[in-house]
Amino acid sequence: MLLSVIIPAYNCKDTLSAAVFSVAENFKDTEIIIIDDGSTDGTQSVINNLKNSYSCIKTERIKNSGPANARNVGLKLATGDFVMFLDSDDTFRKKAFKAVSSSLNNDTDLLIFGFRQNFYSKAQDKIYSSDSPFTVSEYYRNNLLNQVWNKVYRREFLINNNIVFKDYRYGEDRIFNAEVLKNAPRVTTIPDVLYNYNIDKSVSLISGYIPEKFDACKEINCYFSELCEDKSTADYMFLKNIVSCMTVLFAENCKLTSEEKKAVIKEIITDEDVKKAMESKQNSTANEIIRKIIRTENVFLNFTFAFSVAFIQKHFLPVFLKFRK
Repeated sequence: MLLSVIIPAYNCKDTLSAAVFSVAENFKDTEIIIIDDGSTDGTQSVINNLKNSYSCIKTERIKNSGPANARNVGLKLATGDFVMFLDSDDTFRKKAFKAVSSSLNNDTDLLIFGFRQNFYSKAQDKIYSSDSPFTVSEYYRNNLLNQVWNKVYRREFLINNNIVFKDYRYGEDRIFNAEVLKNAPRVTTIPDVLYNYNIDKSVSLISGYIPEKFDACKEINCYFSELCEDKSTADYMFLKNIVSCMTVLFAENCKLTSEEKKAVIKEIITDEDVKKAMESKQNSTANEIIRKIIRTENVFLNFTFAFSVAFIQKHFLPVFLKFRK
C-alpha cells in the first residue's frame, strides 16, 4: 500500500523541512509530493536539499495560485493507493503512519482521525477527536470535517467521482469533503490524534478579509444542510461562519470604510439563507445571544458586535478561546 502525501508550499522555508521529516522519517511506503506555489523566499532551495536527502520526493513549481490549485496539481502527480494532505507549517505526529496503515483496508474510501491544535501558548492547545460512530452531524459539529489534512482518501474514489478542489481562497477544504461525502464513501474513523495543526504567534486567528467569503460560506451551508442528519447542526455551523464573515471585516488587510463594512453586514444579516438558519435556537447561552443579535437585523448592533469579537480575538485570545464553542 503506497500513500501519496501532498504538500502545497508557499514561502515556507522555515517550516517545510519539519513537515517533510514528519513523513519521511516515520513511514517508508510514501511518495511526498511538494508543489511550490510560486515561492519567493528560498523555499525552492529547501525543496532541492530535501530531494537530495529523500528519493521519495516529487516536486513541481507552479505560478502562485493558492493551495486549492496546488493540491489539484499534486493529485494529478499522485500514484498512491491513498492520498493524504499536509500543510507546510504543520507536522504529522510520530506514530501517525503506523496508525493509518493499520486502519486502512479494502472497505475504506475515507479515513478520519483526530488532530491537535497547537498555539504558541501551550495552555491554549486543544484536541479535536471523536470515538463516536460516524455521522456527518457528529463529526461536522466537532470540527472534524472542515479540513483535509486529518483524513486519508482512496485515490481511485476521488478519480471515479471526479472530485477536485474548487478554486476558492476560503472553504475549499470543506467543499472538497462535502463532495466526498455526497458520493457515499465507506468511512472509517479512529480517535487517534495524528496531526499537529500549528498556529504561529505572529499569525492572527482573524483570517484575512476575502470578499467572496460569504458566498463560499453559503455554498458550504447548502452542502451540509443536505448532508447533516439534523438541521440544528448545519444551522449552528452556519452561525459560526456568519460571525466569521463579519469579524474579518476588521482584519488588517480589509480596506473598506466603516460605511462599506456596514453595507456588507446588512447584506449578510438580511440574506434569506441566514434568516432561515437563524430560526433554530442554539444550545448554548452565548450562541443564543449571537443568534438573537443577528435576528434583530440591526446593522449598528451587528457592526458593534463584530468589532468587539474581532478586538477580543486579537488582543485577549485566551478569553476568546474560553468562550468559543
